[in-house]
Amino acid sequence: MLPPVSEATEAGRRGRVASGGGELREALERERRKVRALQEVGGLLGSTLDLDELLSLVLERVSEVIEAERSTLYLVDDATGELVSRVAQGSTTSGEIRLRKGEGLAGTVAQSGRPLNIKDVYLDARFDRSWDEKSGFRTTSMLCVPMRNQHHRIIGVLQVLNKRAGYFSTDDEALLSALAAQAAVSIENTKLFHGLVGKNAELIETQEKLRDRVRELDVRFEVARAAASLADLEELLGHVLARALPAVAARAAAVVLADEVTGELRCVAALGAHAKERRGRPAEGVAEWVARHQEPELLSGDDDRLPAGVLDVLCVPLRWDDENGQGVGALELSGKVGSPGRFTEDDLRLAEAIAGQLATSIQLARTRVRREREARLTSLGQALSSVLHDLKTPMTVISGYARLLATEEEPAAKEELLETILRQVATLNMMTRETLAFARGDRKLWPRKVYLYKFFEELAEQLRRGLGDRLDVALELNDRGTALLDEAKIQRAAHNLARNAAEALDEHGRRGTFTVGVDRGEDGALVLRFRDDGPGSPQELQPRIFESFLSLGKEEGTWLGLAIVRQVVTDHEGELTLRSEPGRTEFVITLPQPEG
Repeated sequence: MLPPVSEATEAGRRGRVASGGGELREALERERRKVRALQEVGGLLGSTLDLDELLSLVLERVSEVIEAERSTLYLVDDATGELVSRVAQGSTTSGEIRLRKGEGLAGTVAQSGRPLNIKDVYLDARFDRSWDEKSGFRTTSMLCVPMRNQHHRIIGVLQVLNKRAGYFSTDDEALLSALAAQAAVSIENTKLFHGLVGKNAELIETQEKLRDRVRELDVRFEVARAAASLADLEELLGHVLARALPAVAARAAAVVLADEVTGELRCVAALGAHAKERRGRPAEGVAEWVARHQEPELLSGDDDRLPAGVLDVLCVPLRWDDENGQGVGALELSGKVGSPGRFTEDDLRLAEAIAGQLATSIQLARTRVRREREARLTSLGQALSSVLHDLKTPMTVISGYARLLATEEEPAAKEELLETILRQVATLNMMTRETLAFARGDRKLWPRKVYLYKFFEELAEQLRRGLGDRLDVALELNDRGTALLDEAKIQRAAHNLARNAAEALDEHGRRGTFTVGVDRGEDGALVLRFRDDGPGSPQELQPRIFESFLSLGKEEGTWLGLAIVRQVVTDHEGELTLRSEPGRTEFVITLPQPEG
């Protein structure tokens, strides 16, 4: 049987139970506060994407949960690898703290990756007292834990100072490590978000630059294409201005150029407002100044250099070098359309790009015009040279027969000589008309029935009289019938071929033979062969030998004669072929004949 319990003993037991229950409730409440704090920290981590604001909220709740007087959060600088204090909760000093890895207590944690829990930091040689001396704060205990991202890489250190009651426990260390891991994930996500935002901003900026570059290249391409396809300078400038207006969003545009001879600046092209009034007039104002000084101008607002009624002007210089020296001018754009209502530096850069391409196009166009003019003059000279050269043969025949006529006494002989002279005069007229017809592209054909024997006997005699002192003329008349052809044009073609053969032989200083052959093809076509035993045509020139004004470097004469031969054959709907090698050159003309 148990002894009776005294009232004092029972009262003591009840007191101890009550005391133990109070401590338990207090410990449970602390744990509840920690859980609530963890939940709050988790909520805070997702509440903002501002990194500094996020870190401040985290440190505030960390100090409360861990019951520390102060907290500091360090992040690793990716560029230097140093620890940088991003937030120091409770600190009164300004400026960031930078620590190398291994330097100080926080640097040691960043280097080793292991937490540090120190009861008295002044007893640890790694502690730097200078921060306490600067701030006036007395550090006693310290707990530091590393912050790791999802790849287990240390991205920072979370540090708490001075436990409010006692020292930091292993439970505090575990809790702070959990908070650090949670904060590390949120920090990485925030960094990733800001990185994406930054990348998006860069992409948008790059897209804008790319759009501007594409617009610039598009305008450059249009200008280059216009320069290649448009021969007329005025038409080219009009096309460029029509493309430049929408590209730069302007209401009006004009081009001012210096005259090639006088150097006077004139508006040679204009589009938009006041285009008719400006075109062709002397340059003035901003455009004249820019062209003279070769410096761009970007004017807007109340600038007194702006023309009346114009709110903004963008003007860039034009400059190019050509055979006549340096050419100058200006491209002027006025009246900005849309936002921001005035020309910008981007517009200036685009206008300068257009002006650079335009200057090159103007240089090419003017050079092309000069060369075409020179080519026309050269062609005219060559054509006159060819005509005069062609006239030598009949003139020589006329001269010789006129002298014979002066000494001849027999009326019949005189009549024959006179008839020959008149035929040569007719030949001169025919040659003149045919040359003019070739120049004009006249393709009239007057075919008639021709007796081949008579026609080619007379042709051979003409060739002997005109070129007999330079080559022998032979006739191979294998067909003596009739044919339908333009007698005058075939005669002209034969003369041209014979003269070319004589010139080729003359260059080699020897006499040769020119043979005229007449045959009939299986289909009834008339086949004419003109053969010489000269040096032959160069292989590289044979594909182009029938082009107008193609020469072989001779000081006199051209190959206009062969171009006429080709046209004569084409007018007859025939075929012309060349077979040439050293010692033998043969032109074969095939003329189709009507059936029956």
